[in-house]
Amino acid sequence: MATSSLAVKPTPTGPQVFICFRGAGVRKHFISFLDPALRKANINVFIDEDEYLGSDLVNLLKRIEESEIALVIFSEDFTSSYWCLEELAKIKECKDQGRLKVIPIFYKVKPSVVKYLKGKFGDHFRDQIRNLRHQPERTQKWEDALLSIPESIGMPLAAQRTDKDFITSMVIKIQRLVEHMAVKGNQETEANLPGGSIVPAMKPKREANSQGGSMVLAMKPETEASHQGGFVVSARQLGIAFSDKSRCWSWSSITGRNGLSYILLSLLFTREKSGLRPANKQVSPYIFSSEAIDIVTMKKVYWLKIVGTFKTGDLTPGTKYEVVFVVKLKDNAIGWEKPVTLKLKVIHHNGDNDRVERIENLNDYIGRKWVDILAGVFVVPPKNTPAIITFTMYETEYKKKGLFVKGVTIRPTN
Repeated sequence: MATSSLAVKPTPTGPQVFICFRGAGVRKHFISFLDPALRKANINVFIDEDEYLGSDLVNLLKRIEESEIALVIFSEDFTSSYWCLEELAKIKECKDQGRLKVIPIFYKVKPSVVKYLKGKFGDHFRDQIRNLRHQPERTQKWEDALLSIPESIGMPLAAQRTDKDFITSMVIKIQRLVEHMAVKGNQETEANLPGGSIVPAMKPKREANSQGGSMVLAMKPETEASHQGGFVVSARQLGIAFSDKSRCWSWSSITGRNGLSYILLSLLFTREKSGLRPANKQVSPYIFSSEAIDIVTMKKVYWLKIVGTFKTGDLTPGTKYEVVFVVKLKDNAIGWEKPVTLKLKVIHHNGDNDRVERIENLNDYIGRKWVDILAGVFVVPPKNTPAIITFTMYETEYKKKGLFVKGVTIRPTN
C-alpha cells in the first residue's frame, strides 16, 4: 500500500492557543499565514472562524477560558472593535487567575503606541470611551487590560523584517512555550494527583498506544493511499478534543476473520458501470488486509470536535474530491438529537480561503454499519500552487456517547 509523508499533518488537541485580532486586512495578510503555520507545527489554534455559524459572540469568551495561551495581535485598528476589547478584558481576567499565558504581538504598531494609547490606536479607544460613557465599569476593564497585556513579554514586527520571517520566529517561540508548559504540567500532575491518574498529553508522543488516551500521535504522520487515487486519513492522525482523557474516549483495533482487519480503502470505482453500488450509498465498501487499523470510541463527552488537515500536493489537479468522515454509532448511542456541524476549508497558496458548512443528523445512523458523512467537496488547485484543506466535525451542547471514528476519506467524486 502506498503512503505519502507529505500529505497530512496531525491536528493536535494539546494546549489551545486563542488568537485575538482585529480587521480584514490583518486577517488576510497576517492571520491567513500565521494560522496554517501554527497548525503545521502541531499547535492547537483557535480563531473566530473555528466557531460555528449562528453561535453567540459570547461563546468566544468561553473559548478564551478553555485556552492556555492567548496571542493578542495589536494593530492600529484594534481598539476600534468593541468586541476585541471585550476579548482583551477576558484574556486579562484569565491571565490574572494564572490560567492563561499571554503573548502580545505588535503588528505594524509600536509597543509604545499601545502602552500609551497614542495615534489612531488611542483615538479609537477614546471614541469607545465616549460612546460608552454610561458604562464606566466596562470601559475601566478595557483600560486596565490595555495597560496590563502589553507589559507581558511580546514580539514587535520590526520594519526590516518580513511577515514570513516574523511568523517563523513566532512559531518557534510558541512551540517552545507549549513544550515548557507540557513538561511543567506533567510534573505538577504526577506530583499532585493520586493513584496514577492519566496525564493529558501536551506534546506529540513518539509511540502510538493503541489502547491509550493521547490523540497527539505521529511524529511521522502518514496517510494511506488507495490504488485508485484516494487517501484515508486514519483516526490516529485526527485531532479529537479530550481524546487524552480515558473517561471520554478509548482506542481499539478492528479485527476480522482469521485475524485479518477490515481496512477501509473507500474503493474508488464508478458505481454505475461496475454494478458494485452499495445498497446504501453512505456505507463504505471494505477489503481485507493483514494490517490492523485503530479506531477510537466515544465513551461520554459534551464537547465533540474532530479536526484534520491535508495537503493537496498528492491529489490530481483540476479534479473534484469529496471529504467524508467514516463513523459508526452503537445501538445504544445517545445524545445525537442535535445534528453535527461539518466544515471544509481550503486555504489557498495566496492566503485566501474557501469554506463550506453543512449539518448532518447522526441520529439517523444509530445501529447501522460504517457510514460516510460528507464534510464537503473541493477542486484541487494546480501543482505549483498547492492548498491545505481542513475538515471539522463538531457539536458541543448535548452529552453524547456511542460514536466510533475510523478516519476521513478524501476521494474523487467520479
